[in-house]
Amino acid sequence: MALFKYEALAGDGKKIEGAVNADSLEIAKELLKKQKILVTKIFDSQGKSSKSELSDTILLGFTRDLAQLLQAGIPLYESLLAIEEKYQKTKYHTIFLDLCDKVKHGKLLSKALSLYPKSFDQIYIAMVSSAEETGSLAEVFFQLEKLIERQQKLKKQLLSAMIYPAFLFGFCIIVTAALFFFLIPSMQQLFEGRELHPLTQSILNISSFLNAHGLKLVIGLLIVSCGAVLAFRQETSRLFIKKWNLKVPLFRRLITASVMVRFARALSVMLSSSVSMIDALRLSKKIMKHPLFEEVITQAEQKIMQGQKLSEELSKSELFPSLVVRMISIAEESGKIGDMLLNISKIYEEELEKNLSRLTSLLQPVVLLFLAIVVGVVVLSILLPLTDVGSFLN
Repeated sequence: MALFKYEALAGDGKKIEGAVNADSLEIAKELLKKQKILVTKIFDSQGKSSKSELSDTILLGFTRDLAQLLQAGIPLYESLLAIEEKYQKTKYHTIFLDLCDKVKHGKLLSKALSLYPKSFDQIYIAMVSSAEETGSLAEVFFQLEKLIERQQKLKKQLLSAMIYPAFLFGFCIIVTAALFFFLIPSMQQLFEGRELHPLTQSILNISSFLNAHGLKLVIGLLIVSCGAVLAFRQETSRLFIKKWNLKVPLFRRLITASVMVRFARALSVMLSSSVSMIDALRLSKKIMKHPLFEEVITQAEQKIMQGQKLSEELSKSELFPSLVVRMISIAEESGKIGDMLLNISKIYEEELEKNLSRLTSLLQPVVLLFLAIVVGVVVLSILLPLTDVGSFLN
């Protein structure tokens, strides 16, 4: 069935909008005619809506609004209708309109959400499906709100930690280019016919080479960059880089902490939503975003199905910290693994913030030091000939 969006006139002459599911345009018109709806415009919006994707902010807002409306005792369809009206003038309106229509015609919300995999991932859909069986939709949407909020916070922390060093590095490149392409060439005539210090002569030679072959260097750099991007898209290249990153102590701590935060929080939320351990592991490993860690969980799934404990399987890998293994082992004995995983996510969230702060504080002076060295060497190479007053007088 396709979703047909229509515009119609109400009894008082006001313009109204709506949607209807039907097998064809003719059937859609017939259904609306039976409902005595005066249609002025109707079109198929299914193709457009299936490709739509909710932004992170809209997804969080939708989840929060739906949780609050359900908590207030408003029925699911009425809650979706209120949200659809809220986003009526946005490009996401078609998605919410389609969700309302499918729920109105008896389709489960989880099934309706599964039609938009770019907006609602498998964890989201699995938790909603579990809540539909247990009748705890409001509680699950509150948990999903916290999960999405934490994931977005983690993403923002990682981005913000790299923005300032990247800005400094870009500024460093601009200053260096200005020195070698503009400042030094403008002063070359001042040093013609003179015996120069080796440092000054080296800087002038570098500037002359860059100005003579600048276009070729830029084209070569673009080719190398495009090649690196294409290589990074290959699975083997990404795996090699991720393996190499784990060998660098600081990167290893950052990667491990971010993976533990994602994995532990997602697994905790799903287990508290009555999702089985196997299904929770299968879904939560997908947000780890690291193939080596995912492989460990995949192997653990098979052993757990044979009766083994999760902590025993994780202890066989060097990737999972001993603290995580020990805490999960204790939780398995007490039967409170969901609460323990939540504590693990909080511990590594704090550790991640500390490591990001440490990385930022380390990168800033390194970039500034590099800029100071480049500028200092260039300025010194220019000042050295200027100190030779006798050469100028001659």
